[in-house]
Amino acid sequence: MDKLMGFIETKVMPPMMKLSNQRHLSAVRDGLIATIPITVIGSIFLLIPSIPWPQAYVDFMGNQPDLVAKLYLPFHMSMGLLSIYATFGIGARLAQSYQMDSLAGGISALFTFFTTLSFTFLEEGSFISTRYLGGEGMFSSILTAILAVECMKICKKHNIGFKLPEQVPTNVSSSFEVIIPVFFSMTIVWIIVHLLGFDINTLVADAITPLLSVSSNSLAAPLIYVTLTCVMWLFGIHPQILATIMLPIWLVNSEANMAAAQASEAIPHIGVQPFIFTFIWIGGGGGTLALCLLMCLSKSKFLKKLGRLSFIPGFFNINEPLLFGLPIVLNPALAIPFALAPIITTFVTYFAFIFNIVPGMAYPLAAVWTVPSIFSAVIATASIRGAMLVLVNFIIYLGIYYPFFKAYERKLLIEEGQEEV
Repeated sequence: MDKLMGFIETKVMPPMMKLSNQRHLSAVRDGLIATIPITVIGSIFLLIPSIPWPQAYVDFMGNQPDLVAKLYLPFHMSMGLLSIYATFGIGARLAQSYQMDSLAGGISALFTFFTTLSFTFLEEGSFISTRYLGGEGMFSSILTAILAVECMKICKKHNIGFKLPEQVPTNVSSSFEVIIPVFFSMTIVWIIVHLLGFDINTLVADAITPLLSVSSNSLAAPLIYVTLTCVMWLFGIHPQILATIMLPIWLVNSEANMAAAQASEAIPHIGVQPFIFTFIWIGGGGGTLALCLLMCLSKSKFLKKLGRLSFIPGFFNINEPLLFGLPIVLNPALAIPFALAPIITTFVTYFAFIFNIVPGMAYPLAAVWTVPSIFSAVIATASIRGAMLVLVNFIIYLGIYYPFFKAYERKLLIEEGQEEV
């Protein structure tokens, strides 16, 4: 065990730490996280007319098509335009990381992204397709945002741009400084897409996005994610980098699920964020709410006090008090259940959805990770069976944590002088 821990600490963790601090991935993460308020609101409005009980409510909504259409509007304005919001957020954050004007970075990113699109001209006016403004355009938005800001960075480094006298207000001069880099990034995309005919959005939407979506729906994807997350936490490293990598895929799948729910079709994807953050991370990474409950009932004064202090945050899936206070980090006594229990519940959760024991997650973005799992499971699936799956997983966590916890408790009782060796 010591050799394995040593190998992970010296060989695996350093590159993961370096990757977690990578500038572009951090910008993508922050830009996508910034869209959470609008996606949550849009998801809630989509959920309102689709609540499956009581029957009187269902009948009422069924007889109000105009009201339902109006309730769907925030959903279309949020998820239907998600790539626009993400592009601006990523561009702004990346520019800020280079200590450049974040507003100019966001605007430049937007302009570059919009250049990948085309207008359709009809007699009644000109129109732009919304197909790639939602989840399908997410990866294109990430690429174009990075391109736009990198052009700004290169031009700044080589002092390329219009320089106005010092008397000119800063907001005006900064706008003129980015004219040339914006021209470069826009022109690059314009040449590739409109002159050479290489449609970035179509390539990503028709090839890369479906491939990633299919892989995210496999059993392997959550198993790898859960395992790496647990290993990183055991060494005190925040696994945000993993969520950053998966978040664009989860968003694309979430949009498809909600669109299917709106059309009363089968829910196509299980590879969405609540699969892990609601059904597996019960109480936070490692499913530590069960461990917290055991601590509340402990004979050890330290464990009981820490458990009671940590239970409310844990109920809302915040478990840093346990990770660093118990601690779980660098604690071989609890490493095995911390990693093993989530792997087992991943299998249980996967097959529960595959065999339709629990209905598909039609409203994944409405299930915010800080909402207690027992409630967010019902929100995500619009079914009480979602809550039952959470209870089953919680019992599994209790069973796996219990023997290791008792051994650790006895060690602490001896140290506290409450039990003899």
